[in-house]
Amino acid sequence: MSEASSRPRVPGLVIVVVVLTYVSGILDILAGLVLILLRYDDEVRRAGEALAITLWGAAMILLGLLTIAMASGLTRGRNSARIFVTVFVSLSVLVSVIDVVVRPTDASAVWSLVIGGVVAGLVILALWAGRGAEFFRRSRRGAPAPAG
Repeated sequence: MSEASSRPRVPGLVIVVVVLTYVSGILDILAGLVLILLRYDDEVRRAGEALAITLWGAAMILLGLLTIAMASGLTRGRNSARIFVTVFVSLSVLVSVIDVVVRPTDASAVWSLVIGGVVAGLVILALWAGRGAEFFRRSRRGAPAPAG
């Protein structure tokens, strides 16, 4: 029996979460690159914020790479990846809540919270309930170690 056939099959909702996680990681990397390029903006240089912008961009790139690694871990049934993605999505919602508290009359902040909250809820449900939860349980206890 090969390693691929002994692993539990990844449920469809978990695949959707994996794709969203990859997209999120790629967007973080692109945003980090844009921030790093902003360091060359004349206004940023005059304000003396080039170093801060560069460090923030580098942090976003690293976060994007970590997010992509976690997406890969989700497909393998790694519980640590499931926990990371859950925390990451929850922190994203928390940032949206803070944005609404700071700018309560900004309709875009409210819509961002509503849409982000619904997506976060669906991601968490896909990972922690039903077939998704069963997939991670089976992956944790049943997958034999690869020969080699």
